Amino acid sequence: MLHKGNSEVEGEGTVKITFIEWGWVVQLGQQERGPAATYAPAIYLTKVFLMILSRILVVAALFSGLGTVPSIAETSAERQSLFQAMLRQPANTDLMLQYARQAVKEQDFEAAVATLERLIDRDPASVEARSELAAAYFALGANEVALYHFKILQGSDALTPDQQRQMARYADEAQDRNAKSSFSGFAQAGFAVLGDNGKVGATASLGLVHRYDPNGPSGTVFITTLRADYLDFGSSSTTGQRSVAFTYGPSLRLAGTQYGPVLRPYLAVRSTNDNKIAFDRDAIGFGVSLEAPLTQSWSTFANLEGGKIRYDASTVDGNYVDGQLGLIWFLGRDTSVRSSVISQKVDIADPLIESDFRAARVDIQKRLRPSFASYDWKISGFVQTETESFTSGREDKVKRVGAALQAYISETVYINSEVQYYDRNSNVVGFEKSEPLFSITVGMEF
Repeated sequence: MLHKGNSEVEGEGTVKITFIEWGWVVQLGQQERGPAATYAPAIYLTKVFLMILSRILVVAALFSGLGTVPSIAETSAERQSLFQAMLRQPANTDLMLQYARQAVKEQDFEAAVATLERLIDRDPASVEARSELAAAYFALGANEVALYHFKILQGSDALTPDQQRQMARYADEAQDRNAKSSFSGFAQAGFAVLGDNGKVGATASLGLVHRYDPNGPSGTVFITTLRADYLDFGSSSTTGQRSVAFTYGPSLRLAGTQYGPVLRPYLAVRSTNDNKIAFDRDAIGFGVSLEAPLTQSWSTFANLEGGKIRYDASTVDGNYVDGQLGLIWFLGRDTSVRSSVISQKVDIADPLIESDFRAARVDIQKRLRPSFASYDWKISGFVQTETESFTSGREDKVKRVGAALQAYISETVYINSEVQYYDRNSNVVGFEKSEPLFSITVGMEF
């Protein structure tokens, strides 16, 4: 998760492109000082993790009082009212569907399944009921049953072409989850242009995810990720980077459902080589990530990682601790806003390298389909501010802004165009830098 150009596979299937000073600044945290710090990254991890957990609770409490999110008591009262109405009108399929949707909203998927199965018995042709039933089984991890209902829906004339494609994607996902071992990933390549001098360079990225469930379709799988990035503008340019990141660990579904909280402890190995910059580095560490839904519209996430790090420019090894805390706001099925606060501490006996790093970032992404297109497009943008303070006294303040358009020309092949602007101010002469970057890549998901 180290910043300064490293990259990471996000979640289990989505990835972000990272250039030397252009991409996602990831998973950072704070660290105690002192003689013991060099030899005890676990102490830092414990302290920072407790801090992150406390912030998650505070954030959750804040958003629960916004008024747009119903309280548990209110939600339960609504469900009880629907249940009483069903008792008075046991043949009313509309009430059954409303009750099932409320149960899903409360993440009581078992109750939803029981109600929807009765509804399907009364009205086997109900596309709405079968869709909700398939999704509920999908959430419970009953992938075989979910796949059965998804395939029935795929053959329904009542679905629009968009809904047919959505059901097909759900069916593929249910089939993958039911498999003991599966691979997914992406590969892309293209060119990039530095706006300050028009220099053209080559860029490429590869992301692989392997899921392995030793016991068949259960709630826990072992996930291996591999991410490699390449950017090069030739020997005359200092802008460029080659990086590789590997992670391995179990994904633990704490609620026993596909949509509940997910805890993932993992081992991480990372290597980064910067063009003509003396900060080439290798790191090995352990981390833990947590994703937890708060409501249908809000989800929170946190990540903590720490371990040993070695810089080629330094004669000593050091420790790092990275932490990230954020919220995701889902504005419907096709739009999401992701905000995060980030912090990193590198503790090493070299004042030119030892640093504290802090950042805040907001991302927005929207999926749409233009009238002339046969497949979905993705539009995204971000803004980020960051501060890095070195023990030597140097302090850098950086602003980043960017936008991207990912246009699919088939179900798996896409063209991605991206523009970013980077501006760094420093209190040390020679470290100021401002430049735009434009890139076009062709990629394939699999």
